[in-house]
Amino acid sequence: MASGSSGVIDTGPFYLQAGATGCLLLHGFTATPYDMRFLADGMHASELSVCAVCLPGHATTPEDMAEHSWRQWYEGACEGLAQLRQSASRVVVVGQSMGALLALKLAAEHPEEVAGVVLLSTALVASARWMYWVTPIIPYLLPWLPAAARFVVKGESDIADLEARATSPTYRRVAVRSIYELFQLQADVRPLLSRIHQPALIVHSRQDHACSLENVSILEKELRGAIHSVILDDSYHVISVDVDKERVAQEILSFVRRIAADEAADASGDATPTPQNG
Repeated sequence: MASGSSGVIDTGPFYLQAGATGCLLLHGFTATPYDMRFLADGMHASELSVCAVCLPGHATTPEDMAEHSWRQWYEGACEGLAQLRQSASRVVVVGQSMGALLALKLAAEHPEEVAGVVLLSTALVASARWMYWVTPIIPYLLPWLPAAARFVVKGESDIADLEARATSPTYRRVAVRSIYELFQLQADVRPLLSRIHQPALIVHSRQDHACSLENVSILEKELRGAIHSVILDDSYHVISVDVDKERVAQEILSFVRRIAADEAADASGDATPTPQNG
């Protein structure tokens, strides 16, 4: 359950074992595995094994997050993949926002282990373009910044649904250093896109204030595998818990089942792929 009888939200990692097909769930920047719990419960009920990682520096404090680099976030994703591979012969990586960047990097660097990727609200480029002018000088500024200036308060909520917004355990402050690390991860992942040949499900909302639909255009242009894109109308950025979460869950289940069916057909000698609607 996402919360116990006391009403305290569980923000820790979790593993739900079921069938031979597994889904690795990677949450977003400043978020926690809680954001992936609704999707995970539906997957597990459909006989999919699920491993939800808590990325280093998350579900603790913004100060702790500031002590971790994007490379450590990626190491956490790699550890989750290795754990899930112990029981699942087929793995689809489901990442949201920054988690989608980590999913893309896993697909590029572990092509034999990742059968497909689900990219929710991918954060390849941020909507606040001015940040790209400021971010490169952050390492030079940090030693001179007073402690209070090393953190910024997050603005508008990334969730449209009022109930989900009220219970979201994401950090309300974010370290300037962590923003720098996120942008470094973006720069690392972008050149990898042309190496990714696995099927991809892209889900994004028109109302995403953090990362615009430009992200979808980039993915559709640069990924090399079969792509199925879904554009939502009402959610904001954290679509796994927002008003369209039921549709998001269904789209993911359909996508994972197609991958499983295609691999089963290949194994039996019938290489005819399942159609993908772009």
